[in-house]
Order: sequence, then C-alpha cells, then structure tokens
Amino acid sequence: MACTNAAAQIKNPGFELKSDSLNSLPANWIIKHPDGFATSIDENIKFAGASSFSIKSIQNVNPAEYSIFSQTFDINIDQLKIITFSAYVKTENIKGTATLYCQVKDEDNRVIGTQNIDSKSVTSTNNEWNKYSISIAVNSNAKKILVGGYLIGEGAVWYDEFSMENLQLQTTPASNDVKRYIKEFAGIVKKYSIYTKKLNWAGIDTDIDKLSGGIKTVDDAQLLTAYLISQLRLAGDNHSFVQSKASAVNYAKQNVDTRQPYAKLLPGNIGYIWMPGFASTSDTASVAFAGKIQKMISHLDTENYISGWIVDLRHDNGGNMHPMIAGLGPIIGHGILGYFISPETNKSTPWMYKDGKVTNGAATTANVSDAYTIKNSGAKVAVLTGPETASSGEMTAICFIGKTNAKLFGQPTAGYTTANRGFKLSTGAYLYLASSYAADRNKKEYLGKIEPDVIIKETKENGDDATIRAAKEWIESK
Repeated sequence: MACTNAAAQIKNPGFELKSDSLNSLPANWIIKHPDGFATSIDENIKFAGASSFSIKSIQNVNPAEYSIFSQTFDINIDQLKIITFSAYVKTENIKGTATLYCQVKDEDNRVIGTQNIDSKSVTSTNNEWNKYSISIAVNSNAKKILVGGYLIGEGAVWYDEFSMENLQLQTTPASNDVKRYIKEFAGIVKKYSIYTKKLNWAGIDTDIDKLSGGIKTVDDAQLLTAYLISQLRLAGDNHSFVQSKASAVNYAKQNVDTRQPYAKLLPGNIGYIWMPGFASTSDTASVAFAGKIQKMISHLDTENYISGWIVDLRHDNGGNMHPMIAGLGPIIGHGILGYFISPETNKSTPWMYKDGKVTNGAATTANVSDAYTIKNSGAKVAVLTGPETASSGEMTAICFIGKTNAKLFGQPTAGYTTANRGFKLSTGAYLYLASSYAADRNKKEYLGKIEPDVIIKETKENGDDATIRAAKEWIESK
C-alpha cells in the first residue's frame, strides 16, 4: 500500500523529551502502573536517538496485572481511511504479554474501535529490536485516537520510534479466503446481534469492500472484523469482542484470571466474600473455583453465627458467570435468579441455582458436589459494586436483585449487561456477540449500568472503606 506520513501527530515518538515533573519519564505520554512495575526512559538500550521507554516487572507480579502507557490526540477524518501505527519493540524474559494497542473515540469520548497486535508476535524473547504495526479503519465518526503499549505480567519491554501513517485504499480484490472469512463473520453479526437492525448494512458492506482491497490473508483481515465491531460500538454494543485462537485454547484449559476469591469474618459476625472474575470454560477449573467459594462460606458459617453477608464484586470484571453463581449459591439461595431475553422472539430463558447446580434453561452450566446450605437463610446480604464490576460480574450482581434482605452498595457498574454468545469461527478464534438482554428475577431488563440501591463515594483513607462501612451499618441496623 502507498502511504503518506502523518507521524507529526504523535508527540515525542522517540521518547527523547523528558517530563518537566519527573525526569525519568517521557513528556507527552501518560503512564500508569500498579505496584511491582518500574517505568522509565532508558538511555542505555534504544533503537535510535538518545533513549527508549521501558517497562519492567521488579518483583513477582500477578499475571493479570499490567503497566500501560498511552497518548491521545484529536483527528479530523472526512472519509473512510486506514491508519497504521508502528513502533520498534524489544522484549526480555516475557512471561506475560507485551503489545501495541490503539483506540478510536467518537465525539462523546466513547471507544468505538480498538486494535492490538497479536501477542505471540511480541512476546518472543530474542533480545532484538523488531518493528511491529497495527492498522485500524476510521471514518468521520472518529474524533480522537489513543495509541500506546502495555506489559501484562512479568518481564521487560522497550518501546522506541512510534510512527503513524495514513494508508491509501487499494482497488485490488481481496483473496477468496478473506472474502469467505468476512462473509462468515458478517453473517453471524447480521443474524444474531441484538443491534443488527440499527446497523446500516448497505453502507457497511460498501466500506468492507473498500477496506478489503489487497488483503491476501485471513490474519490481515483483523482490520475488517475490527471495523465491524466498531460499527456495533456506534450502535450501542459495548460488549461484543473477538477472542483469538490462542486465547480461546488457553481459556478452555484454565482460569486465566489468576486472582483467587477469599473470605474473612468482619466485626459483628459478618461474613465477607471477595470475588474476582473467572475466565475459563474448563469444567475442572469451574468446579474448583465454585467449590472453593462454597468451602469458604461453609467454614465461616459453621464456625460462627453469621449475622449477615457482604459479597464484594467491585473487582469482578467478568468471564464465565456460572461458576461464580454456583460458588455464591448458598448465599444467593434457590430459585430463578435472572433471565436471558431474546429481542427477536421475546423468549426468556431463566438461569437458576438449586443444591449446588446452576442451570441456563435446560442446560446445567456449573455444579458443586456436596453443596452447602447456610444456617440463617434470612440474613441480610450487602452486594458491593463499582465501575470494575463488569459483564459476568454484573450478571452475578443481578442474581441478588429482588432477593429479600439484599441490597447493592457502591458505585454504578461498567454497563456490560447484554449476554454474549460464543461463535467459533473457521480460524479457531471466537466471536463473542451480544445476542440477548439480561433481566433480573422480576424480569426487569438491564441494558446498561446497574445502579446500586445505596450510592457510596469510594474512600479508603486510613484503612476505612466507606462502602464496606455503609454495608455493615445496614446489616447491623434493625
């Protein structure tokens, strides 16, 4: 493809300029990292110029933790274009993922497009600088672009010489493999997306035809599928996504969210359960996860007289809801907990819990042998939510809505309350597509953020967690 250089829009692309406030960090880039990572300008290891930017894990970090940097700038697009971002990257002892990524935002600052590089390409540890590129399609809806990189888990990565190019659309037809693949992908979206009627399919088909020019391999067709996802975002779908073949294989083998649930007894004999996400379709991992939660509940309940429960979902960012529900089943209780509602047929499919078993319609989706039953089934339950409560974490929260003596405390959730259905693609990747709505046990539908019953401004000063404190006060009240 011919191209015109537009690198001037990225400020400090080679990390030569230092921040006015902190000399060890580059100017014009926003850097975020949790404990366990070090980020800095590196004047010893660089591809070109005087320095590069490095991210290093400095201790054994949770494989799910990450350090990220980015830069955002305005754009003015008057027609369909392809923008490519490139950078030189070097890695060392990577045990997680190092990558490039970009996001496209509209005038309301909504993310309407996202793209990152295949992690397999970047995490090869060869101690050499390699150039990596990502391409994304944009049109007049795009008003801002964010570009950057991140490191998940252990290792070290260096970035240098970012650049940006506008690529000219080609008129050469795509290969037959690419045509078949995008037809397969678009066909699933047309048939099963709850947003399909909001999409301008004639315009989308025209754009896909333009964007696919010259694409020879299915791997390069990621540009096209990302464009389709961006059109779903514009229609209101913030939940659908594509999972790569490598990620899908790993997801089926083990829980890729390595955080573990934990429990403790709070003053006043209140049982506290902290719930992370659960990211796997493995039956073995599901049974172990749900069983662990039930054992924690059983231990607290048999060793103490529990006056009430706090279920903390503030960091439950989703995955597979069914093991979460099975684990919390003794506190949630028996019966219908929620519904998936198809907008096409208006058919509602209930999900339920009973005696350790979670069902979705006629299908058993999770099971715990020797299920526990709590002694005080009428005890109050405070469910804590926040902006990181997402997807299946929100479905788990919905299970408590309408339950006698249950209330939600905290902040509104992330708003991924549509139900994603997985479709295996011919490449081995999966399209997880928003194909139905979620509703609570009273059939109230949730199409966005869940508002808690009691809004609490988060504060954790001097060890005081305002949300937990409010939940405790409610449990202890008469």
